[in-house]
Amino acid sequence: MAKRLWTGIKRYVSQSDVPLMILALTICLIGLVLIYSGCQSVARVRPRRIMMVQTIGIAAGFVSMILFSFIDFKRFPWLWPVAAVLNILFQLSLYKLGKEVGGNKSWIPLPGGINVQPGEVGKVIFIYTMASHMSLLRERKNNFWTILQLTAHMGVTMAAVFVISRDLGVALMYPLIFLVMLVAGGVSWWWLAAAGGCAAGAFPLLWRFLSEGQKMRILVVFDPARAAEIDQALFDRYSWQARQTVAAISNGELLGSGYLQGPRIQGGWVPESHTDSVFAVCGEEFGFIGCMVLLALLTALVLRIFYDAWRSTDTFSRLICAGVGGMFMWQIGINLGMNLGIFPVIGLTLPLVSYGGTSVLIMLTSLGLVCGAVRRIKPTWIRSADD
Repeated sequence: MAKRLWTGIKRYVSQSDVPLMILALTICLIGLVLIYSGCQSVARVRPRRIMMVQTIGIAAGFVSMILFSFIDFKRFPWLWPVAAVLNILFQLSLYKLGKEVGGNKSWIPLPGGINVQPGEVGKVIFIYTMASHMSLLRERKNNFWTILQLTAHMGVTMAAVFVISRDLGVALMYPLIFLVMLVAGGVSWWWLAAAGGCAAGAFPLLWRFLSEGQKMRILVVFDPARAAEIDQALFDRYSWQARQTVAAISNGELLGSGYLQGPRIQGGWVPESHTDSVFAVCGEEFGFIGCMVLLALLTALVLRIFYDAWRSTDTFSRLICAGVGGMFMWQIGINLGMNLGIFPVIGLTLPLVSYGGTSVLIMLTSLGLVCGAVRRIKPTWIRSADD
C-alpha cells in the first residue's frame, strides 16, 4: 500500500508543474511575513486571527489546487452553460445576502466570521466557462456572431458582478481577462481593435453609472486639478491612501527600515496595510531590493503560467492557462499601480500576498486548473490535428 502511494506521488510530481507550485508557496510565505507586519498597527484586527485565517486559506488553497488538477473539465461539455448561469445568480445573490464593506456590497457573511466574495470566486468560474465557450466556437472564432456571443457572455457576467456589489475593481477584471483569452484564442487583431474602440466610446456612458466616490478615485489620479476644484475635502480623502503608500515606499530607499520597523506602516499612516497596501509594507521595511525580489517572483509566476499556455496541446487548456495568467498579470499590475499612485485605488489585492482567506484560496484553486492542464499535455505524436 505504501509503495503504491509513493509511486502515485512520484507520478503526480512528474506530471505536474512543480516550479509553479514552488513559486506559489514561496510568494504565499512572503505574504504571511508582510501581512504580520502590516496588521500590527490596524486597530480593528487581531494579528493572531489574521495570521490563522491566512494560513488556513493557504493550506486549503494548496489542497484545492491538487484536487482541481485531477479534474478534466473538458470531459463535461454540458457543464459550462450551467456554471455560467449559476455564476450570474451567485453574483446577484448579494442583493439579499450581501453586506456592505468599504462602500461596496461585495461580501456574503458566513458563520464563524468568514466572508466570501462572489466576485472573486466568479473570476475562476468565468475563466472556465469562457474557455469552454471559446473552445466550442474555435472553428468560427473570427465570425461576427461568435464575437457577439462571447462579448455577451462576458458583458452579462461583468454586469451581474457590478450591478449589486458596485465593486469596480473586481468587475474590471472580467473584460481584462476576456481580452487576454481572445488573444490566446487567436482572434483577429481587427476584432481586438474594434473592441478597444467600443470600450473607449462606451466609457462616457459607463461614467454615469459610477458613484461619486468612484469618480473621485479616478480623477485624483488622472485629473487631480479638476478633482481638487470639485471638492478639496473629497480630493484629500480619496488621495490619502495613494499618497501614504508612495511615501512609505519612498521611505524604504534601498534596503528598507527593517522588519516591523517601518515608521509609516507601524505608525498606522498607511490604510489597509495588510490588504490592498501590503506592497507598501515590503517597500518601507525591505526597500528597493525587497520589492525587486517580490516582483521577480510574481513575474516568474505569471511567465510560468503563460509558458504552460504556450505548451498546452489543446485549445481548452491553452485558454484556461491564458485566463489564469491574465487574471494574475492584470491584478498584480493594477495593485502595484495603486501603491505607486499611478492607478486609482479600486480595492484589488496583490495575489497570494495580500490578506484574504477567500482570495488566496481562489487564486491557488485557479493554479490548480493550470496544473491540471499541464498534467494533460499530450506527447507530440498523439496530439489532435485540430488543436
